[in-house]
Amino acid sequence: MTSNSSLNKAKKPWFFSLWFLVLVFMVGGIIFGLVNPELAKQSKPIIDNFIHVIKLLVGPIVFFTVVSGIIGMGSLKQLGTIGTKSFFYFEVISTIALVIGLSFGHLFHPGTGLNLAVSSIDPTLVSKYTAHEEEATSFVKIMLSAVPKNLWDPFLEGNTLQILFIAVALGFILFYTVQSKREQVMHGLHKIQDWLFKILSIIMWFSPIAAFAAMGFMIGQFGVSVIWHMLGLVLTMIAACVFFILVILGTIAKTAGFSILQFVSFIKDEIILVFATSSSESALGPIMRKLKNNGVDESIVGIVIPAGYSFNLDGTNIYLALVIAFLCQAFNIQLSWQEHLTIILVLMATSKGAAGVSGSGFIVLAGTLAAMHGKIPVVTIAILLGIDKIMSELRATTNLVGNSMAAVMVARMERKLDLKKFNDALNKKTV
Repeated sequence: MTSNSSLNKAKKPWFFSLWFLVLVFMVGGIIFGLVNPELAKQSKPIIDNFIHVIKLLVGPIVFFTVVSGIIGMGSLKQLGTIGTKSFFYFEVISTIALVIGLSFGHLFHPGTGLNLAVSSIDPTLVSKYTAHEEEATSFVKIMLSAVPKNLWDPFLEGNTLQILFIAVALGFILFYTVQSKREQVMHGLHKIQDWLFKILSIIMWFSPIAAFAAMGFMIGQFGVSVIWHMLGLVLTMIAACVFFILVILGTIAKTAGFSILQFVSFIKDEIILVFATSSSESALGPIMRKLKNNGVDESIVGIVIPAGYSFNLDGTNIYLALVIAFLCQAFNIQLSWQEHLTIILVLMATSKGAAGVSGSGFIVLAGTLAAMHGKIPVVTIAILLGIDKIMSELRATTNLVGNSMAAVMVARMERKLDLKKFNDALNKKTV
């Protein structure tokens, strides 16, 4: 019965698939923004409310997945091993992403020839981002922010790091309860998870409307002219992200015995959704469900994916390093190789603050420039405001692919990856 059901789903026409509808509505949104930009600007509340509803669901999904993953482990030593391997993987790959961003900036010189003057920039344009720059550069504050002030705000605000902290703490407590009680709790948690995922799957059918609103607002607010003027930077960002996914993650995937192109095709629904909404959180629940249902152990998914949303932001790292190189070229600022090394070291710390803060990309960028003691004036980031929406989409999409790969690779290292089930999913033998 189950196989017949799966077969029927597999035979569903591609033009009825959610990813195709999202693409169609994205094109419609772009046309809407060009035809009536003033009305398109007013569509922003639609995408804001869609992401807000997703955040309300993502919190409980992350919470129940992490808790059930911890109490389902054989030992807490295993949790420590998963955490250590995840952290090591995050640091290595995210540092490579920083190097790629800086390298592509110097290879393609997207800012050369602009010859901008710092004095021509209005400092009030970036004042709301520089107000929080200190909290973005302090690793201690970032870690302390993981401890919530109460138990409900993290769920209402969608603060993944704080939800992860609460879930791990409760998981530890439940782990030491009697085995029979733990099994009862696990059964209840899985039932709640199933209901949450059912609700999420219904809400996701509204994502084409959210994609329409997001594209309409972007074109209506900024117009295609802004993107055209900064086309060199946008194209360099695209090239850097594609290189990172195909070459770096592709090499890692090959060592694990699968193709990165197959993997990208496997998560294409989530990639399109993230690109359309420019929010990684919109796909957090769906990607956790997809990986868990296709061979990646639940405990790995529950720990690695939420943690990666704070500590493995590969797309954000590429962006931060790239735009620093761009700003130097645009404002004719010369840096020595020692100062470039300092940028990498500073970004290794500051990029970890890019999650859970509104306008995080700009705040972390402002904090990084401030940490360099004025070598690159913070006010220079104002020239990036117009194209931040499209850059945000590229960041979020690369973050999603990087985090999904991280979960698969940690599961592979822990021998908690069902290779047959996973390969069947990549080869589209399962739904």
